[in-house]
Amino acid sequence: MTAVISPQIQSVSTRTNFSFAKNYGEWASLPPWGTCFINIGHWVAQADSRENRLVIALAIPIRNYAAALAALGVVLARANISTSKIDSNSHFEKLCRLPKGTPVNYQINGKRYKGIYLGVNKDYGEPRLRIQRENKSSGGLTDFIRQEECHNVAIASTQHINLPKKQTGRPIFVQNEFLNAVISEAELLQFTTETRLECAVIGRVNTLRQEIKEVPFACSSSKSEFKTGCLNDVLRVRNFCISEGQAYRSEVLPALGNNPPQTTNGLIPHVTIFDGATGFLKWRDNWRNSHWIVLLERTEPHFQEAVIEINNEYGNRFDGEEIQNIPCIPPGVELVVYQEARQ
Repeated sequence: MTAVISPQIQSVSTRTNFSFAKNYGEWASLPPWGTCFINIGHWVAQADSRENRLVIALAIPIRNYAAALAALGVVLARANISTSKIDSNSHFEKLCRLPKGTPVNYQINGKRYKGIYLGVNKDYGEPRLRIQRENKSSGGLTDFIRQEECHNVAIASTQHINLPKKQTGRPIFVQNEFLNAVISEAELLQFTTETRLECAVIGRVNTLRQEIKEVPFACSSSKSEFKTGCLNDVLRVRNFCISEGQAYRSEVLPALGNNPPQTTNGLIPHVTIFDGATGFLKWRDNWRNSHWIVLLERTEPHFQEAVIEINNEYGNRFDGEEIQNIPCIPPGVELVVYQEARQ
């Protein structure tokens, strides 16, 4: 792999206060290579999302936790972005085209409801999604969702739904000490109640589930105070969520299979992470509207083939402004970074 960091580019690195559980429950600080992947995710997530997209590919000795930590950096970097700054046009238009009667899940006023999509209402001077949440026998109570709130609406996994006569909604509790330690109080309500697809990881789902859901992590403000949880408390992976309709910030999709992996409702992630050569080689052409982080393990079977493809794509890069503030990388890691036009 060809490293393309010029001497003029300023590299940046930050320290984190994350720890992970070692054997016998002992806490250990996240090693520098782990911090590196968080920094990479954080850096890519802050890239401009207009005409060009950023691609960063890394040849690494081992992939363990690399994708999960990079995803953590992405989600944390974008946690303080207001939904009003996110382009909601495409999602709103997609919802408007749903057949009437489509079951949905949605969130409003800090509570989660199930409902039935009834079409678009234009009585308020602006189009709003009309969603029925109670049975017609009790009046058929209906909510009208504005475009800037449309990320709170998701198509339900079930094709049929029976609405109750009275639906009070499920309160969305924010009682997680690990999440509270890494997301500011001002951002917490929006973060836990609004769906935004910040990151999609394409890789081995079972391995990623174990790293993201089962391994204890902690955030420490002092040597003795550890706020514990797991990475999924922050990543909020849709297919790792506990309950139907829960707001999410990321998805994990399989690299293997004959059909291209697809996000829920066709949402486009801000960043796509390819966790390994297989997913990158098979599906890269389906994800050219988001920034890329490509993680290639040197010992995997298709490593050299993926490196050739990366270098070929680098030859077609957008040769514009110099890329600034590339994060520091650990010894033994090679890096390619460039910009490419969106497709």
